[in-house]
Amino acid sequence: MDAARYRHDEPVAAGPIAATPRYSGWVSISERLFVRMKNLADAYELHVLPGIETYGDNVLNRERAGTLVEELEFLATVVNDPLLLPHIEALRDAALECTRSPFPDSELGIEGP
Repeated sequence: MDAARYRHDEPVAAGPIAATPRYSGWVSISERLFVRMKNLADAYELHVLPGIETYGDNVLNRERAGTLVEELEFLATVVNDPLLLPHIEALRDAALECTRSPFPDSELGIEGP
């Protein structure tokens, strides 16, 4: 588990749709680590994360972003992967930002390579 193996991967990015300038405050996750995260979520039969399209553009409303937060918090308790855990936490933080936004129509964007 060498972080250098993932350094040149295409990124999957996540953050608030209304970010100004565009992509301000977004997080980037290695494509392969994002797929690993989705596979774990699928193995635990979670609902939101497995349905996110890795190679497309996804928009989650506040409610679905909240469910994603719960799923990521669960994964953080069961994962023993020192490379993946910081990315789980980064995606959780991006989703939390959406759920805590003062704007009721806030959305979380997740865009693949």
